[in-house]
Formats: sequence, C-alpha cells, structure tokens
Amino acid sequence: MEDVNYSYPDEAVQAIRNQKAWMADPKYFKRVKVSPSATIKMLAHGQQGVEKGTSKNGKPLEVMGLLLGRPDHQDLNSIIITDAMPLPVEGFETRVIADDMVVSNYMIALGDSIEQTRKERFCGWYHTHPFDLDGTSHCYLSNTDISTQLLWQNSEDPYGNPWVAIVIDPLLSLEQEKPEMLAFRVYPPTFNPPANETPDGALIREDNVRVQKWGACWNRYYKLQIEHFMSSLARETLDRLNNQMLWQQPFVSAPKVTEKENIAAIEHATHQVKNLSIGRNRSGKGMLGGDDGPDDDYESRGASFTAGHGHSGSYSLAEQHICSICTMLTKRALFCAPSSGNEKGLKQGEFTSMICQHLLASSAAAANADANAGATSANATIMEDDIALAQAIAISEGVHAIPMEM
Repeated sequence: MEDVNYSYPDEAVQAIRNQKAWMADPKYFKRVKVSPSATIKMLAHGQQGVEKGTSKNGKPLEVMGLLLGRPDHQDLNSIIITDAMPLPVEGFETRVIADDMVVSNYMIALGDSIEQTRKERFCGWYHTHPFDLDGTSHCYLSNTDISTQLLWQNSEDPYGNPWVAIVIDPLLSLEQEKPEMLAFRVYPPTFNPPANETPDGALIREDNVRVQKWGACWNRYYKLQIEHFMSSLARETLDRLNNQMLWQQPFVSAPKVTEKENIAAIEHATHQVKNLSIGRNRSGKGMLGGDDGPDDDYESRGASFTAGHGHSGSYSLAEQHICSICTMLTKRALFCAPSSGNEKGLKQGEFTSMICQHLLASSAAAANADANAGATSANATIMEDDIALAQAIAISEGVHAIPMEM
C-alpha cells in the first residue's frame, strides 16, 4: 500500500491542484507523510549545522532546506514528502531567513533542475531549532518562522501547491535516538482559531505554558501529524535485519542514566529549579498564584515562564531516568545469575526492592510537586504508569508488592 506514495498519478494529482480545497478550509490538511530519504537528509543537515556551529563558537547553527512532494490523491488531507534539498542558509535563534540574493538564485537554479528531472514540486521547507538540551522539544514556529511560512503559503497555495513547514530539534533527536520533528501550517490573517487552542488542538488557559511549548504566536498556526512510510522492499529488508541482528541492540546499549549529556541536563534543570525564587512578584505573592499588578505583568510573566520551563524539563528528565533504571533492572533479571548469598552483596530481590522503593518515593514527591503547581491530568497518568511499572518489576523479581501512599 505504501508503494503508492512513490508513484505520481499525473491526472489525479492535477485534479487535486485544480480544486484547491485547502483555500476554503484553514485546517484542511491533517497529516504529512515523509519518506525515509527525506527524513535522513533533514536530520543529517541539522547535525551538520550543530557540528559546524559548535566547532566555531560553541553555539549550534540553524539550517534550512526545501521539501519536495505532492498532495496525496488517496488521502486528500495529506501531503507526501518524498525528498529534501538543503539550502545555503544558516542562522542563530529563530533567525533563519532566506532573503539573500545568492540564496534566491540558488533556489531558482535548483527549481529549474527539479522541473527537468522530477514530477514533484517544492511543497514546503524545513529548518532546525538546535536549542538547549533540556529534555523538552523545541519544535515550534517563531515569529520569523510564521512570517516566512505565511509568505510561502500566500505565494503557492492559490496556484495548487500547498506549502508546509517542518521544524526539527537535532539535539533532542540525537539524544533520544529517533527523529524529533513536527509539521505546521499557518492560519490566514483573517482566521481566528478557538480561544485558548494551541497548535496541537489542546485547550490551555495558562499563558506561560502555551508560550513555553509553542512560542509567542501559539494561536497563529496548527500542527499536522507526521507519518513515515517506506517501500515494501525496504520494510521487508528492515524486518529481516530486526529478526536476525538488530533485536539485540536494546540489550547491549548503555542506559542513558550514565551519559555525560544527562549529567549536564541534570545540572541545568537543578539550576532552573534553584532560580524559581526570582519569580516572586513585588506584592510578595508566589508566581504560581495571586494577581499581578500593572507594573508586575512583564516580570511575573517571565518568572512564570521560567517556572514552567524548569518544572517541565525536570519532569521529563526524571521520567527518562526512571525508564533507564527499569531497563537496567530488566537486563539484570534476564542476564545476571541469582546471588549466591554473599554477605557483602545484595541478596536476590534486595537490589530490585531498593530501586523500586526509590522510584516510588521519587514518583510520590514529583506527584506532590505537580499537585502544588497545578499539574495536568496527563502528567498524573504518566506518574501512575511509572509506579505501576515499578510494582510489576518488583513482583517479577519475587519482591512483595510495595505499598504506595500518595
């Protein structure tokens, strides 16, 4: 079925371009289907920007490129991305702008070459956000990104060529060993989305939470679901590799809890938590409660952003380490022989019991902190899953169920 994405049915695609159904619906497109080739090229380009920037001045560079594809003639609410072309554009901190004459000439020459060799058109652009590695995604559209995307949409959409933007977090992609990218389209200036609706469709009233995750213009664009596809031959080859060799990788890879990058992330999160006290406004009220006066608005908003960012990053980092500890326990249960009763060592089950007690205590403390800070129900659900997993590991190791008090 996915092999159809590699074909180009001229008549069907041209009929979709002529209809231009997306012009009547600001949220017409729901999905973006990306090929493995395009994904690898975008990630490799983003990593090149990170290495180039850090080697020069210690600060990663943002990079930019164009996307090649077409509307999906079977799934009308989808855009298919078949390839990615890097552009000679670099910048810092949401300042990736393609307005240089050299870049413009390069894009024109590249477009002429594509027209002679490919049936697809340029249907979008991508760029990277290589910001701090704090465990949270930095895939969003900045003010500059929104202006760029709106300019492209106004230029391409009316002529049967819908335009999409993809933002990549190369540092988080490398950290979690899987692509961290999101796709977006911008609302027309005349369209007003529902109140408090964020790009992912969630209704969030706290302004600091919205700005932290989606940027200052969180209500001017929306997110499209990204799906990855591959040919049947490539899928069969990958399945064979998984069945014969790659299945061993999770068991031999080192848990991230021991990596230097996570130690730095812990220090960063700790620094943010320690600095939460600066968020108290001049009236003496905490940043998580109370009304702010007219003169305190800017200060309180910045403090709330710091608080939300520190809390979210700390929670995400803690969740990663819980998973790492559980991975170590699983490996120990599968590959390590039971203890022979050495008095100086831990007997069978004691190590697991100690770790599970630590997990439950950490989870309870985090849950209480979340409750005081007004955590969402989603965070509570994740915490319950972590506790349940710890209980399950304890039982599998022969340890009695550990009572949990919240």
